[in-house]
Amino acid sequence: MRRLALAVLLAAAATTARADKDPGTLTYLLSSDADSLDPSWAYDATSLFVVQQIYENLVAFDGAATDRFTPRLASVVPTKDNGFLSPDELTYTFPLRGGVKFHDGSTMTADDVKYSIMRFLLTDREGGASGLLLEPLTGRRSTLGADGKPDPSVFDAADRAVTLEGGALVLHLRRPFDPLLAVLAGYGHIVSKAYVAAHGGWDGRRETWIQNWNPAKESSALYDREDGTGPFVLTGWNHSGRSVLLTRNDSYWRAEPALRGARLEVVEDPHERRRLLDSGDADVAQVDALQIPYFEKAPGLVVDDVPDMAVSNVILFNEKIDPTDNEWLGSGALDGEGIPPNFFSDVNVRRGFANAFDYDYFIKEGYRGRAIKAHGPIPQGLFGYDVNQPGWPYSPADAAKFLQRAFGGGLWKSGFLLPLAYTEGHDDRRLACRILSRDLALINPKFRVECRGIPQPKLLEELRAHRLSAFVFRWVLDYPDPNDAVEPFLRSSGFFPRALGYLSPRADQLIEAAEAEPDLALRRADYRELQSIAITDAPAIFTVEAPGAVARRAAVQNWTYPPMQPYGSLYEATKLP
Repeated sequence: MRRLALAVLLAAAATTARADKDPGTLTYLLSSDADSLDPSWAYDATSLFVVQQIYENLVAFDGAATDRFTPRLASVVPTKDNGFLSPDELTYTFPLRGGVKFHDGSTMTADDVKYSIMRFLLTDREGGASGLLLEPLTGRRSTLGADGKPDPSVFDAADRAVTLEGGALVLHLRRPFDPLLAVLAGYGHIVSKAYVAAHGGWDGRRETWIQNWNPAKESSALYDREDGTGPFVLTGWNHSGRSVLLTRNDSYWRAEPALRGARLEVVEDPHERRRLLDSGDADVAQVDALQIPYFEKAPGLVVDDVPDMAVSNVILFNEKIDPTDNEWLGSGALDGEGIPPNFFSDVNVRRGFANAFDYDYFIKEGYRGRAIKAHGPIPQGLFGYDVNQPGWPYSPADAAKFLQRAFGGGLWKSGFLLPLAYTEGHDDRRLACRILSRDLALINPKFRVECRGIPQPKLLEELRAHRLSAFVFRWVLDYPDPNDAVEPFLRSSGFFPRALGYLSPRADQLIEAAEAEPDLALRRADYRELQSIAITDAPAIFTVEAPGAVARRAAVQNWTYPPMQPYGSLYEATKLP
């Protein structure tokens, strides 16, 4: 009943604000809904965008830089020069800012900060981000033991790695990890220990950790409520209306935001997004590359290219699909009416698909030439990017050769029906699916790809359940380092391989070596080979590299795009009457 009342209240508030065209409230149109607002659970771009408005980290990126940082809830950024980073680069000391208030009015303490880092490490939800800090701090990729159950010794290792000394937080690394500050700029948001415990979450004790490990999404204590320290406070999340309301934190420790609030709404249709911008009922909107010319023609709108670090519109294959009552398999057999669960375990299928995709057509029709062909998972601008890595060419003849070999020739004879998912509201992802569908059908009319648009939270749920057969996705890097470009796609414990069954012992070996290699020439060689593996093994089709885009009314000023935040930042934004 409480949720229903909240939904009605939010809908009424949204209608009133639109009618008044409130100059103090910014309306931002998103193409997909958030998955969770718990900072230890969220791992998609939309959820993290909301989280970044209401929570804060120890440090933040310094303006547009990707290698400089500014203090946030820490009062100092550790460096060797200031003595807060040890000479061996294994100990980082973070003096903490005093007098910071959580949104419920309580004061942030050092114990809250240690608890928040421990909670991020030990939540370790399936397919989540905990490993980004867990490995450099404990040497473990996950909290699981050899028996597949949470290992209490990992708690002890984390407790030794995250300590409080004289009111400062101290992190003790197992080995030097250069991207640590970049990871902390995006993850490890600080939450109130008392608030989480009061709402049924982990109370911080060793004895209660395991029962709060890998929680179901909706049962997480901060799924749709919060107690952060950030510039905005969550007013509500209307699931049915797919909108989030934020209000200004008038007790914020920095200068308060100029905006009184923000309304984040999901509008999938680009024509409706532009109509709302034109009428003044919205202020900012996400724009797919395909729609950029359409928005640029509108008077009074500014379209910004977003220089985000991402792997754009990659088509991923599930090599080990869970067959249990699974609609993404069709018939579940190699009979022309579906696919078997091991369909993409045959490398000839993956290579044939990669040769069948018309990359140049995608760049022309999907991006109006504002993209380049991808050379693998590492995007340009990052160390290790190899422009000489050719990638798969569009070659229907070569695609036919691979597909004729697949399943001992059985695939060519039987054909297949493949449901392929993409996120609703993303025309470029839909186009990628349609290009693959068209080109495979031209090679053999028995090859049928059925494009299915679904909401992003549903796509993520199906991915975590190992049910998707194939899908089009966009991976925004967690931190600006080539390790975070190859690890999610090629490491057996990485985000996608863990869900999709990809395994390459050589890739695992190279990623581990590259992480620890101080010699830049040797590290570059490791990444060059990893990009080659990504193409040869074809666990995915790396299609193009392209910037994102956001359209805003000219009245919206001071709109910034910090690194690793492709949707922008609300804190600095202003809105003229």
